Formats: sequence, C-alpha cells, structure tokens
Amino acid sequence: MKRFLPQSSPFPRRQELVATIREQKMVSFDFLARSFRLVPASTLHFDLKQLVKGGLIKKLGSTRGVVYVPKEETIG
Repeated sequence: MKRFLPQSSPFPRRQELVATIREQKMVSFDFLARSFRLVPASTLHFDLKQLVKGGLIKKLGSTRGVVYVPKEETIG
C-alpha cells in the first residue's frame, strides 16, 4: 500500500483542479474561475502555481493566453 505524506498529497480543492484539467485536457484560468466561482481568484492563482511547482500540471504561456494542461499531456 502506497503512503502519501501530507505535503505530497494536494488539498481537496487542488485535487479537483487537477481532475478538471485532466478531464478537459486544456483549460484557461477563466474557465477554472467560472468552474470554482466560490474560490477567490488569488486563491486559484496560488493553487495553480503550487500544482505547477509540484509537477502535477503544466502552464503553457505567460500572458493572458495562458492555458493549463495535465503534466502527462505536455510535449517536449
């Protein structure tokens, strides 16, 4: 049985973010903000940054056209 350390297991909201990104394959911040409308934008930005840092998702782009994709869906 695999054990997860608290810091390696994302919070439930972050797990939902990853699941949404995996399901949709490619999403914008606006899509996520509409999907998680009760979560403040600053919290979503922080969660996404932590998920990128943790290697669970990948951020493509650096301006308003940023999209998020699952880590395994990225090319090169």
